Amino acid sequence: MTTCSNRQFSKWKVAVLLAGMGMLQYAMPAHAENFPVGTIFGKDHVLTHMTEKFAESAKEKTNGDIVVQVRLGNPFGDVYQISKQVANGQRKLDVVVMSSEIDKRLAIGLMGGLVSDYDQAYKLYGPDGTFLEVMNDIGDEAGYKMLGWAPTGFGGICFRKEAPETLPSETKYKVRVAPYKGMIARFERLGFSAVPMPYSETFTALQTGAIDAKGACPAQEAAQEFADIIETYLYSRDYFEGIMGVAVNKKWFDGLSKETQEALIKAGHEATTLAWEGAEAREEKFLKQLEDKNVKVVRLSADQYEEVKKMTQESEWPVLRETIGDEIMDKIEKIVSD
Repeated sequence: MTTCSNRQFSKWKVAVLLAGMGMLQYAMPAHAENFPVGTIFGKDHVLTHMTEKFAESAKEKTNGDIVVQVRLGNPFGDVYQISKQVANGQRKLDVVVMSSEIDKRLAIGLMGGLVSDYDQAYKLYGPDGTFLEVMNDIGDEAGYKMLGWAPTGFGGICFRKEAPETLPSETKYKVRVAPYKGMIARFERLGFSAVPMPYSETFTALQTGAIDAKGACPAQEAAQEFADIIETYLYSRDYFEGIMGVAVNKKWFDGLSKETQEALIKAGHEATTLAWEGAEAREEKFLKQLEDKNVKVVRLSADQYEEVKKMTQESEWPVLRETIGDEIMDKIEKIVSD
């Protein structure tokens, strides 16, 4: 009798212990997911600062469940390949540059004629920017969701020697452009002979005189990468570069809890807000660095910048419409006109 009671008591203890362990399992937080990411650039670049802020906020807001491990540069390979991997699910979260290699409609990432000053740029590319909503509309089908992004700044043109003082240029300078039909049309309209060329070949081509200039070059890139081989920088503002940032795989994101999704969205918003603090002053700093390195900086008047914007819309936008379709182009035209 006593033996039977002891056995029953032992079974009861085991049952209570197992039940308690089960309850503990649900009460304990999930194991932290770690995401090593590369920042593309060095420690002083705005994209690095934005990524570091995102990592800090994501860890805090998810109670340590999402840990982003920030590495400088490209330790995990080419950023365009990384971006494809985020979109197709091979990577869940990373720093990206979404391009038309993922979806042809992402050619809008380098389109010009959208803005001509920082007030306009903030409205489209800032923390609540409407242009990035369009990027994420494409991402719903292409497989990604942008959470945070950094303003690299207005594009300019690096000239090996002299540069035009106004646009369109009266001299047909040979200008390197990315191999996008829209950008080619833009630079042709601005009076140049557009030369599509891989980025990896650009420095040598400019240094040796195979080309006269490199287009689509923000001031920071010009100051840090090309100042030693150029004499003039035309601050053309023909486009704004603001779509590099942190993205997640859409399917993975959709599978997270609502609380975690909201936490990551808020972390991205905070990081983007940080990146935009002092953005215009930061660009002026790099223009000053160019001058300190004996590079002449050519600026246009406010009216001329608006004219560049108009010429770009007339030349590039019809080409883009053929590439990306009416639906996305209509959205873009609407947000610019509002």
